[in-house]
Amino acid sequence: MKVQILAAMVVVATVVAMTEASRVPPYLGRDCKHWCKDNNQALYCCGPPGITYPPFIRKHPGKCPSVRSTCTGVRSSRPKFCPHDDACEFRSKCCYDACVKHHVCKTVEFY
Repeated sequence: MKVQILAAMVVVATVVAMTEASRVPPYLGRDCKHWCKDNNQALYCCGPPGITYPPFIRKHPGKCPSVRSTCTGVRSSRPKFCPHDDACEFRSKCCYDACVKHHVCKTVEFY
């Protein structure tokens, strides 16, 4: 009986530990190369080590589209993650996307 209780306690402790670990971002940023701000102005690592991006030289003209308040789940293509504009094509900007919770290349707006 004591063994079963101990085993149940170990299972519960493991589940709790895994749940808490899932709340931690996948990369905490000790060696982060690029930091970005999300839609709440909180910093997060948008350029983890192991991923090579071109150097930042200049901002692309135009502005980012407004951050969506809802996500449709429909995309025409896979998003391209980025830490800054120079990681995107010239007619795109590196903008925060609330649906993927990361900066991605988006078509610029000029108005």
